[in-house]
Amino acid sequence: MTISIWQDELNKPREKYDVVIVGGGIMGAGSAYWLSKRGLRVCIVESQYIASGASGRNAGFLLRGIHSYYNESVKQYGRDNASMLFRFTEENVRLIGEFAKRISHDFNYEPSGSYLLACSLEELHDLEESHQLMIEDGFDVEYLKQDPLDRSYYGALYNSCDGGVNPVKLVKALIAESGAQLYDGEAVMSIRQDKQLQVMTANRIIDCDKVLLATNAYSQLLESWFKERVQPIKGQILVTQPLRKRILEKVCYANYGWEYFRQLPDNRFLLGGCRQRFQDTEVGYADCTSLQVQASLESYIKDRFPEAAGVPIDYRWSGIMAFTQDGLPLVGELERLPNVYFAVGCNGHGFSYGLNLSKLLVEVAVAGKDAGIFSSRRLFQIAN
Repeated sequence: MTISIWQDELNKPREKYDVVIVGGGIMGAGSAYWLSKRGLRVCIVESQYIASGASGRNAGFLLRGIHSYYNESVKQYGRDNASMLFRFTEENVRLIGEFAKRISHDFNYEPSGSYLLACSLEELHDLEESHQLMIEDGFDVEYLKQDPLDRSYYGALYNSCDGGVNPVKLVKALIAESGAQLYDGEAVMSIRQDKQLQVMTANRIIDCDKVLLATNAYSQLLESWFKERVQPIKGQILVTQPLRKRILEKVCYANYGWEYFRQLPDNRFLLGGCRQRFQDTEVGYADCTSLQVQASLESYIKDRFPEAAGVPIDYRWSGIMAFTQDGLPLVGELERLPNVYFAVGCNGHGFSYGLNLSKLLVEVAVAGKDAGIFSSRRLFQIAN
């Protein structure tokens, strides 16, 4: 965001916090939660409303794993790194389950387990190979040679540790537990470095020691450094009216993640994805659905879930995800603004990373921990 001379009012009220978090999604809420355990005075500045971005527009999946299956992750990142990445997301799922047991807030946590469903023999081979590698690396995972849903899939991988949540309720629960001051409906207009950091919105100037950017796909709108490093990609979802009976008990991820679906506690059927044939158009920041993707979602229901075909659709929506060049999140400190830290780019798996990645972000910003494989230093070869 830019700011004109006319908007740069110097008589705005000034406030002071130890840390300002920019962004009220899962990463911002998680950061506030972990910072609260360190006794720091924290505020969250959100341009719209809590979980207004991808954190409130996803399917609410809690999955162990990243954008690619384990066998491909091994090829892309190496065996040790692949194991670390999957254990990192597994720990994220565990932390959310632990949070659900410990607090009074209800965010519809469902430890149902998940099926990764093969839509081709090639995908089935990848799941079988992933299973073997994961077993060797000590993961609890089950390979199913037949379709557990009896809906013409070729087989599946079952992850008992996975589940689902109401993502907006989870974000709100984390913020409530943190006790952080929330300024929603306030876009950050600038971040400046004087004797200390200054975060300016239309309504106030906030002095602070550190800033955490939890702005994900919208990061480049605030800081140009992210422009070539984080790409906004749109995903779409539909939700039907409640079905008459339960037809699914697990969260399901199929066709290498191009389709994903679950049945909600009130029996509504949720289906997302089907954008693979329209990738060139599913980019940018426009919050709108498209006829072609929504038609593909409806066709998928007719083909795989005839019980839900014809059931009126109550919701259709889009959400903007953040993708990086190598498929991994970026965690680091802005070179031009010392003490401004960020964790962005979860590649469509924000709730698989969120709580654990925000914990890492806080440790990097407050305790000087190395971000390891997530460190943004790996991309420094890209010209600024």
